[in-house]
Amino acid sequence: MSEERLGVGLGWRRELAADLLASPEVVDFVEVVAESCYVQAKLRREAVALSRLWPVALHGVKLSLGSAEGLDDERARQLGALARELRPPVISEHVAFTRGRSREIGHLTPLPRTREAVAVVARNVARARRFLPDVPLLLENVAATFGWPDDEMDEASFYQEVVAATDCALLLDLGNLWANAINEGLDPHEVLRRMPLERVAMVHLAGGEWDHGFYLDTHAAPVGEPVLGLLGALTRWRGPVPVLLERDAGFGPFEALRGELERIREVVATDERETWDRAPWSPSPEVARGGRAPAWERLADEQHALAQALTALDEPSPEMVGRFGAEPLRRTRAVLARKRVDDSLPLLPRTAAKGEPARSLAMAAVEREPRAPQRAAIADALRIAAAAAVDPVLSAAGRVDQLILRARFVGPDRNGVVRPRRGPFVGRARVDERRACWVVKGPGSAAAVRLFERGGP
Repeated sequence: MSEERLGVGLGWRRELAADLLASPEVVDFVEVVAESCYVQAKLRREAVALSRLWPVALHGVKLSLGSAEGLDDERARQLGALARELRPPVISEHVAFTRGRSREIGHLTPLPRTREAVAVVARNVARARRFLPDVPLLLENVAATFGWPDDEMDEASFYQEVVAATDCALLLDLGNLWANAINEGLDPHEVLRRMPLERVAMVHLAGGEWDHGFYLDTHAAPVGEPVLGLLGALTRWRGPVPVLLERDAGFGPFEALRGELERIREVVATDERETWDRAPWSPSPEVARGGRAPAWERLADEQHALAQALTALDEPSPEMVGRFGAEPLRRTRAVLARKRVDDSLPLLPRTAAKGEPARSLAMAAVEREPRAPQRAAIADALRIAAAAAVDPVLSAAGRVDQLILRARFVGPDRNGVVRPRRGPFVGRARVDERRACWVVKGPGSAAAVRLFERGGP
């Protein structure tokens, strides 16, 4: 099924699974985050099963197409292997970097809007295509919590350059576009008019919240009418395109989410058409000549320094504050701390089910330790489980989650590194005064983990 026929979809999340499976007609397709399938074999099998019910769009979040030191081939291989299993109509990734040399940031970090950055993305996209099946690769615009002082162009011109240099279509996140425009004091509709709309193949929509006068795209709130207004304007100019609603938290009653999906269908179903006066655009000479050889080492060094400033426990240096600003760095570091919790809590299903007490404990746990250089979500989950295991409210759930994680992984070591457990494992934990549980895993990192419980009320 081509991307033009996908219709209206919803991001697949564990909290929505039961309602979606009970009412599959609510959506025309779903989108699965690729990285969620790498750690847990269960989620990978689930994604394959979903592809028998709906078209499944595959969405990557940590390929780091903007990393100046180059692409991580192993991540690209993982994405390609998963795509061959799911046979998605489209694969998408972000115009961003999540890694600065050896330092993992853990979230989508904006690039400088420079031709040097465009060339980096084009080089990495070309390499990524070696590992991916022959499926359209869409590139998504990201929300920015800070700006680079080196910007050479505005956001719309930057994405014009990106799609020209990569020959990729655009996954236009209208929530991100609206957030960036509002935060920069611009008219979102004027920004939309200047984007490469003829190359838009899909749209993302999500809601957000205000933080000290700055709008954050949180994926935890309903889509606002101003963003739906952008969707209506795009549809009247471009015609219908596939639209996906993203919700990562704050799910609320499913009926409310169903109402949002119906509202989106109303907006894209309009028969109205309009023509805009759009200024002519042509690619920069560098893109027209097929790119240039930028000083990638310099940009790689800058990305590494920024990654350290965003992820270290210490406050950013005066040099970084002078370059990016104290408030943008504070805001971004706070977003990254929340993102660490968002990534790690799903690995602790029993603990996460306790709601706000679990989230508060998790936030305190990750704020005390630096982000691990590899498998950071697993390392954070192990720390959170250890804290939950001795918490009066969360101890029963924490002990079981901790035992299951220990069956799968070894660490963190003194450098914060976690490794898959390749040998067999047998472990026991006392859940409470009456119950105990055992976890058993056979040899091999992919061996099944089995849980046995005895005792009860």
